[in-house]
Amino acid sequence: MSDRILQAIFTAFTPHLERTPQPLKNRKAIYAITHCRKRSLGVSYFSCKDNHEVIEQLHSCRHRSCSLCAQRQRREWIEAQKSRLLNCPHFHVVFTLPHEYLSLWRYNEALFTQILFRASQETLFTLMKDRRHHGVTPGVLIALHTWGRQLTLHPHTHCLVTAGGLNAENEWQSTGDFLLPINAVKALYRGKVQGALKAAFESKELTLPPDLPVAEFWRLYRSVYQKPWSVRIEEQYAHGKGVVIYLARYFKGGPLNPSQIKACTDKAIEFSYRDHRDQRIKRLRLTPADFLQRLLTHVPANGTHTVRYYGLYAGCAIHKRSRCQTQLGSLQAIQSEGFSLRDAV
Repeated sequence: MSDRILQAIFTAFTPHLERTPQPLKNRKAIYAITHCRKRSLGVSYFSCKDNHEVIEQLHSCRHRSCSLCAQRQRREWIEAQKSRLLNCPHFHVVFTLPHEYLSLWRYNEALFTQILFRASQETLFTLMKDRRHHGVTPGVLIALHTWGRQLTLHPHTHCLVTAGGLNAENEWQSTGDFLLPINAVKALYRGKVQGALKAAFESKELTLPPDLPVAEFWRLYRSVYQKPWSVRIEEQYAHGKGVVIYLARYFKGGPLNPSQIKACTDKAIEFSYRDHRDQRIKRLRLTPADFLQRLLTHVPANGTHTVRYYGLYAGCAIHKRSRCQTQLGSLQAIQSEGFSLRDAV
């Protein structure tokens, strides 16, 4: 399959998409993906004084959901992370929004995005600053993903957390092989999300779907308290390389790599995915309309930052981070260990 296969699919089904109600963010994504590197977006010409052949350069759309524009942006992002991240062990923590709230998410995407980022960050920092655990301020990178392996709606955050941080004496202190007790993380995260959701409802920031009356919302709200929430603390990594490369695959270009598309007709589109339950590669066949709508579900809202930095990785913590890098080093030092940009493209 060509790397332009997604563009070809969008182009072929443009009449269908134009007849389908779409939010403005999706309309912008459809136009950008369909016209990327075509004359409709403009052309630049480069020539030299010695009358060599004129080079024609078609303009890119630079939309973050465009797979054609993603490769260079991923590489640039990885390079930026190599100078930011500390050369120390990291933990990978995943916070998931319960599926009961998916209908609310569709009507409150920007609000829920803020809630997920804030709840993930506050949960980690509240517990890690507690002296009963580590009493440190870590470096944390958080990325928002809204999709599952089959492109269904599945909002969750990936958190890259240093296995250590600055203590009250502004000295680096390692956490060792253990980050936090998982049950405490789950309980606090649930409380943070539920508290923010209740406050948003009471301040009228939360929009209820037309088919969800207020009484049913509160019943749903109470029922979610009774179930365990999905939070995972993955095994410790020697440094942040593995998680950064994993996140870079989806940092730009949307949730699906064009190479995953295995068959495409006017009746069905088939793509491959890895089933997280048994780690086997499987295929899913969808109608083109369903396939495109699943992709468009994950177009970020305009102005939304899907990757954010906290603690020692925050932009304002450059002096504290430099102090730590003097002791630990940055990921620039591990180029020889295979921090390959090819892994992310």
